Amino acid sequence: MSEGPGRSIPLPRPKAGERLRLALLGGWSLHRDGAGVPVSSNGQRLLALLALRGRMQRELVAGTLWPGTDDQSALANLRTTLWRVRRRVQGAITGDGTEVGLGAEVSVDVHELITTGDRLLNGDPAEPIADWAAIGHTLARHDPLLPGWYEDWVLAERERLQQIQVHALEIAAERLVQSSQLATALEVAHAATLVEPFRETAHCAVVEVLLKQSNPAQALRHYRRYEQLLDRELGIEPSRRLRELVRPVLGQRIRA
Repeated sequence: MSEGPGRSIPLPRPKAGERLRLALLGGWSLHRDGAGVPVSSNGQRLLALLALRGRMQRELVAGTLWPGTDDQSALANLRTTLWRVRRRVQGAITGDGTEVGLGAEVSVDVHELITTGDRLLNGDPAEPIADWAAIGHTLARHDPLLPGWYEDWVLAERERLQQIQVHALEIAAERLVQSSQLATALEVAHAATLVEPFRETAHCAVVEVLLKQSNPAQALRHYRRYEQLLDRELGIEPSRRLRELVRPVLGQRIRA
């Protein structure tokens, strides 16, 4: 098992007092005080798993990362990987004989996305938030989780994060419409369609904003593109709700 360098991706300047910054959105990278830290491929997988799943039993970590090997071999691989990561990146991993987790000084970009999403999904709907535009932009600019990684646990976490992100984007778009920030609402709603291209509620949000902007032609173009996508990829048509939204533009040319 070689210790090749991890993929380096530009990151924002570290926060004051921040030691380790782990990025999983758009690609894997680890920085210490702004400088990239090379980690072996197994070390990258281990840190990513702990960042996404939290503190875990060693046996579960080993079985998740090396599912095709017997238990003893998987645990041996884990011990080797833990030793290498701890030697390379002090403070990145904590644990004892039964559990292992990320060190307290490691900040993770995924956690910021989840925190923002949870604030919108589980917070008080009536809570005033000073800057919906900033929140919408924060949610919209996140890249996919670990692109190019296809292990089952990564795919499951990617789907979970996409659902959090798209739900939160829809809520942010709705709040932006309510505060008459239509241009930003359109940008945020469109971002939701990029996260989940087949998700109809996201496309409804785009159409609704365009109609509120008195831009029926663009609303119709967006509807037609989505209609064609559904027909080409899934062999279905948009729901009654979306057809009703554009009915005033088309009259009777859309079936009820």
